[in-house]
Amino acid sequence: MDWREKLFGKVLVKCESAGTQKGQFEFVPTLEGLGDCVEDGDGSVCGIYFSFANISDTSDDFGVRLEEIYKIVQPRLKVVQVVLWAHVGTPEGPVEREAGFRKSLTGKPWFAVPFHDVDTKRRLTQKYSIAVGVPTLVIRGRGVRDALLSDPLGERFPWPAPPLHEVLRGVHLEGDKDSKLYEKLAADTVRVFYFAAHWCPPCRAFSPSLCAALTAVRKRRAKYANTQLILVSSDRSEQSFNRTVQSVSGVGALSVPWSAPEARVALAAALSVAGIPALIITDGAGKVLTSNGRQHLTADPLGYNFPWAQRPVSVLTEQALLKMARHPAVVLFIDDEDSEIEFAESVLTPSAESYYEECSIQYPGFCPYQNSSDDETMDFDYPTSKHSRVKKKSFKHTMFYIGVDGADSADMLREHIGLDDAVPLLTVIDFPKQKLVTMKYGDEITTDSVQNFVDAYLSGNADFKPLKPYSEKC
Repeated sequence: MDWREKLFGKVLVKCESAGTQKGQFEFVPTLEGLGDCVEDGDGSVCGIYFSFANISDTSDDFGVRLEEIYKIVQPRLKVVQVVLWAHVGTPEGPVEREAGFRKSLTGKPWFAVPFHDVDTKRRLTQKYSIAVGVPTLVIRGRGVRDALLSDPLGERFPWPAPPLHEVLRGVHLEGDKDSKLYEKLAADTVRVFYFAAHWCPPCRAFSPSLCAALTAVRKRRAKYANTQLILVSSDRSEQSFNRTVQSVSGVGALSVPWSAPEARVALAAALSVAGIPALIITDGAGKVLTSNGRQHLTADPLGYNFPWAQRPVSVLTEQALLKMARHPAVVLFIDDEDSEIEFAESVLTPSAESYYEECSIQYPGFCPYQNSSDDETMDFDYPTSKHSRVKKKSFKHTMFYIGVDGADSADMLREHIGLDDAVPLLTVIDFPKQKLVTMKYGDEITTDSVQNFVDAYLSGNADFKPLKPYSEKC
């Protein structure tokens, strides 16, 4: 599935076309409207403009500035506007909201997500953590509002973030016992940038949870054993700075020193940090894996899905159980060992990727709120791995999970449906239709056998059994 359709769906509104003055917008295929945009490298870039429909145009100076810049940098910039509704206690209903949507878009020289495509709007606002700071513009995953406003002629367009290794070049990150240059960190080390301050009560409340999660992740997963926490303080005095450092010293945190205020400010700008506490996770090359780590850690306090990058297969958490109430899920139950988790990921991922690609839908990730469009039954042709006869059926959006033995979520699920504690055990659990499919215990679980199992389920040829009634305990 093309990255543009993954972001915006298959259809966009063309704001500047015949009939728009009468509120009759033209719809264009996403791939046509954004045909010359590239995801990376040289070429036209796609900017996502988040705005409010019920905010006065005269107060949206950013929108005016964006139009001015747009005319200067065309055709290097294509804009897709996402019109939101500010929750200010107003009583307007759907009719008034659609009228506000049309009014805010009429005559604009770009595209927009359709009014009724609420799911795409919700997914985009969650993907880019759009909670404050609207109106804003996101280019290649990075908020560039301030950069645009400070560059009225677009001379620095598309306002790329400076590489982290440049921002921190020569900066001695201070630890409990010694200091280390950022460039001396191992190339395979995952970096967790924690933006916080002692004067911020939410930071003081979040720090213990962060330390506990990081300790658990390092212990559970060998490939994350060297994960490095890097503190970036927003404290106003050196005394407060030292208190913030002390709050995360138990996990061997390094900190950008008090004596390097320019580096701290530059890091916040480079990683598009708008408020604290903020948790940004990158790989060794500086690629952002997740920009809203705080939200993910709150939903996954033991860090089972760390570093919370989008993925086709995730470890079952209590939050994921909420989604299973609405969607069937392929669940592979395994022992709580690092090697077993690696094994489960390796055998489930090919089938999961194939499924999502064939259905042209988003990875669900582990977050139960990422995409509500999967609530709907979808009609698609699912070709099996053996290229056998294709059956056209309607399926609910299926999830792919790893159930770790001993974890509360996996144990709760087993008890809830009366499933024995054998591992490894491959199942499909369909709560909406109250049925269950289980691979015969003892059969070898491989990439091919998992694919065959998933094919049988999706084609309706599996040996379904009714789920046992809910237990009173659950």
